[in-house]
Amino acid sequence: MVLYTPIPLEEIFYDSSEEKKTAAYIQLPYSRGTIEVELLSVSTAKIVRLISSDLSDYLHPQLQPGNTIKLKWELEQL
Repeated sequence: MVLYTPIPLEEIFYDSSEEKKTAAYIQLPYSRGTIEVELLSVSTAKIVRLISSDLSDYLHPQLQPGNTIKLKWELEQL
């Protein structure tokens, strides 16, 4: 099938069920930067992006996007 149209393919093949699948991204502070993760459950998250000023952080295999990490939540007492 060939479509000759100026409309982007994302609009032509739009799937309304994708709106319900919006991911919750949060940024976690890391030693020299931040890690953006997608929450999979209460205790696990998948790394989406690494933002760091230290170039050696990008060489660590455990910080590569796509890896899952375990989360530990701590509540602050006021």
